[in-house]
Amino acid sequence: MKQTLFSTTLSNGIVLLGESLPGLESVAVAFHTPAGAIHDGPGRCGLATLSGEMMLRGAGGRSSRQIVEDLESAGVQWAQAVSMSHASFSGAMVARQLADALPIYADILRRPLLAEEDLENARQMVLQNLAGTEDDPAHRAILALREIHYPSPWGMPSEGRTADVEGLGLDRVREFVATHVRPRGTIIAIAGRIDWDDFVGRIDRLFGDWDPGATTTVAAGPRGPHVRHVPHDSQQTHIALAWTAPPYRSEDSYEATAALAVLGGGSSSRLFSEVRERRGLCYSVSAGYQTHRDFAMALCYSGTTAARAQETLDVMLAEIRRLPGTIQEAELERVKARAKSGLVMQQESSAARAGAIARQWYHLGTVRPLADELARYDRLSVGSIERWLATHPVGDLSVVSLGREPLEVRDAVSA
Repeated sequence: MKQTLFSTTLSNGIVLLGESLPGLESVAVAFHTPAGAIHDGPGRCGLATLSGEMMLRGAGGRSSRQIVEDLESAGVQWAQAVSMSHASFSGAMVARQLADALPIYADILRRPLLAEEDLENARQMVLQNLAGTEDDPAHRAILALREIHYPSPWGMPSEGRTADVEGLGLDRVREFVATHVRPRGTIIAIAGRIDWDDFVGRIDRLFGDWDPGATTTVAAGPRGPHVRHVPHDSQQTHIALAWTAPPYRSEDSYEATAALAVLGGGSSSRLFSEVRERRGLCYSVSAGYQTHRDFAMALCYSGTTAARAQETLDVMLAEIRRLPGTIQEAELERVKARAKSGLVMQQESSAARAGAIARQWYHLGTVRPLADELARYDRLSVGSIERWLATHPVGDLSVVSLGREPLEVRDAVSA
């Protein structure tokens, strides 16, 4: 599949990325600015999320309502999110509407009003989202797992903590936006039916005179204990396990993610077949991969009954321990087929591609062509995965249980 990729960097440090998808009528643009939750600071967990919410509540000469009305008048399907590394503002639209949408996003990033009268409504929105996570025990278990496995502040919840969000004032929000919503480290990605030269010219006129500001750094702190129990009065128990995996930018990440897909990546995986189907221990079980730029983790999760939780954990650990030396060619072929299908189908969505090329640049400093990505999966073999497993045994396991009673981690998983 022929691809046309573009990249350039403005003088103030903003990276512009593009992918032409001429078969589409749409275009999507994603603005990723380095105002993520890793910059919240002690006692301010949720500051980045509150700041991102406030940036949408009036910017330039537009009120909060006017921003939404102007975006929707241009036919923009818009979204906003805050991750550990970035605050992201994105929109997908019919290509001819791009010229109307870009100035709105320039106002949001460069000229947010951050008005006192908008603070409480924004705070309540964040708090309501936090209340929703409290009703999702699986999510709570995985949040607790991230907190004990990753070094601080990378393990903190990007959505915040209720007590911290309740105490945040407008001065904190304004300081955060002024410090971290800056050109240096910002990535603007576009994909779909694009005119690259016209896009670069428009972005340069809207953002080219933006002062780059100072670079901010984050020091890694300690991680939590390796085992944690979260009391939760329920007939269900939620189990989450993690161990260190190579980050996406590592060449070994393909072997690691393939091994995890064999372990728990679908209904034909080891965990699904053994823990759920054959033994009937749980109603949900899976394994996956989460990555930051400098470190990543393998993640296993299961939801089960309190009565069968200990056996579920024991069998999960046994399957993790059994994986090295047992991977079959047919298992790998299924994993490769799923991964390659996902990459190809991503090309049919301008929004998916804009987000993907921005993430790739953040992790790699480049955008890999689709042909290179497919070739990397083609080169995967049972032998290369087994060699990686043999030299990277699971030795730093983190375990979280959420339920009535704590579980016993009876056996360390290592070679």
